[in-house]
Amino acid sequence: MSSLKIEDFYDLRFLANLNVANGRIFFEMFKPIEKTNKYESEIFELKGSRALKYTRGNEDRDAVTDLTGFRMAYLIRGEKKTTVLVKNIETGQEQKLWETEMLVKKMQWDRQSKGLYLIVQDKPKFEDFKIIEKYPIYFNGEGFYPSVNFKLVHLASGGRLRTLLDGNEELIDFSVNPSANEIAIVNRPETWDVYDSRLSILDTNSREINHVEQIKGGVSTPVYGLDDTLYFTYSKQSKSIFESPKIYSYREGHLINLLEDCDISPENTVNSDSRMGSTKTFVPHNGYIYFVASVEGRAGIYRIGTKKKLERVVHGDFSVDSFDFVGDSIYYIAQSSRCPQEIYLYDGKSRRITSINSRIERRSNKRASNFKMKTGDGKEIEGWFLKGRKRVSVLEIHGGPRTSYGEGYMFEFQLLNSNGFNLIYSNPRGSDSYGDDFALEIKDRYGERDYHDILELLDYSSKKLGLNADRVGVIGGSYGGFMVNWIIGHTDRFKAAVTDRSISDQISFFFSSDIGPRFNSDQMGGSPYDNLDHFWDKSPIKFIQNVKTPLLIIHSEEDYRCPVWQAYELFTQLKKQGSEVRMVLFKGENHDLSRGGKPKNRVKRLEEILKWFEEKLV
Repeated sequence: MSSLKIEDFYDLRFLANLNVANGRIFFEMFKPIEKTNKYESEIFELKGSRALKYTRGNEDRDAVTDLTGFRMAYLIRGEKKTTVLVKNIETGQEQKLWETEMLVKKMQWDRQSKGLYLIVQDKPKFEDFKIIEKYPIYFNGEGFYPSVNFKLVHLASGGRLRTLLDGNEELIDFSVNPSANEIAIVNRPETWDVYDSRLSILDTNSREINHVEQIKGGVSTPVYGLDDTLYFTYSKQSKSIFESPKIYSYREGHLINLLEDCDISPENTVNSDSRMGSTKTFVPHNGYIYFVASVEGRAGIYRIGTKKKLERVVHGDFSVDSFDFVGDSIYYIAQSSRCPQEIYLYDGKSRRITSINSRIERRSNKRASNFKMKTGDGKEIEGWFLKGRKRVSVLEIHGGPRTSYGEGYMFEFQLLNSNGFNLIYSNPRGSDSYGDDFALEIKDRYGERDYHDILELLDYSSKKLGLNADRVGVIGGSYGGFMVNWIIGHTDRFKAAVTDRSISDQISFFFSSDIGPRFNSDQMGGSPYDNLDHFWDKSPIKFIQNVKTPLLIIHSEEDYRCPVWQAYELFTQLKKQGSEVRMVLFKGENHDLSRGGKPKNRVKRLEEILKWFEEKLV
């Protein structure tokens, strides 16, 4: 077996949006292209174990099928325009329905299959100046907010366009009721915070919109069943913005919390740098709502019905990214710590159908060994270990903080491992998939128990896994980057560090991040005006004068989640005090560089990380 190399990134295939229509299985494939520095997107049909290209182009994506199963609509997302096409699944006949310069956010067939509903938005204008009058100023991946102008439109099969909603109230998501002339909408008024949204019901005949008054907080994923029941996830955020959402059903004005007694995360929060595109993870079927949930670093398929009995349906050492039904069998896209995304079938037992990513899988990809350790205060922490050829190691810290590591494929981890490094990664306090108490324990206390969990993980790795504690590097992004900055200001135990899209100053983060005021008031407590000492005490920059660890800073210039001046502050002080530091800035990229940035920039980021650890550890 040959070792994994950086250029093998271009052989990765990202699978998404698995859809079933009349027993036929469709999915989308994204592939990074070195020559164009873009991602091609194509729609495929699964025939047996073979993936056959179904549409003609290489910018085709976001397919939706109608209730009859005979029609598919999909988008061609070009640089300047988006085109809506409809394809007859039986005859193969295609029709170009609409072309627009607006951004198409979501699309779904109406209940009679006579047209499509779409959420569209004006593209931001690139000007020599901006006049800012609203907050938030910008949003990561979206840019500045000079004007919002969201619309919900109906596009008839003959091409006629009708506007149902129009204005600056943000339209986030929607679902068409297959049994009545209504649409469930998740929307956000202009003055509301980015973490808040509400559920509304739109009458498509009268255009009257009624808000579900009981629901005001974090709403997402609305979907109607065939019996007129609306399902959605909702977090009251009574304890924290990171409180796990619950699944609700809503019918004829009756609201039921189906997960009232279940401490489970109904979403896939397992980290991966090898997924892209839209997903289907919330599917009503035979009186149940089936959904993907994260439990102990693995994302499986669960179901719950009106009796509120939670059942585990598809589970194992993998994470499900998208699924749909053929009869009572489930086809799903999944990945593991060893294998990138493939398609599987569950019909009482799971079996793999495709080998789309077999070239990557063959190149020295190992399944990480799983372990659990007890911390000094008696809490159990789960971790994973990839053994390398060398006596040098890298400890990885995930972002969030409420996400998790586990059975998700990380090209970055496999690359470092193929180059000889031992890899250690874990889910310390603050991580998802172990319940609300575990995840919320670090609220107001960043750099305390989470920091000790990580150092105890280093101790455990040295004793139990036989690692050389004197030759360990540490890397993390976002919250993980905050932890790297915190660690090197409090200990010299790591011999090299990489901080990626990080937070260094909680005070400036409060005022400049797209989520700053709400995130920091929740996670730090209050604001710098009423809690200045605490905000400064929780800022890694306060302790940066203690740093002796060589540090590589990676940041994107258009990161509005952790703005780039977080990196500038860190770099400036380290340079002034004579510490060893290097900074790599990526132009035109945002907070999601490692997951969705331009292919060449993602490769360059990996090159710099590998080079840094080889220089400082080997």
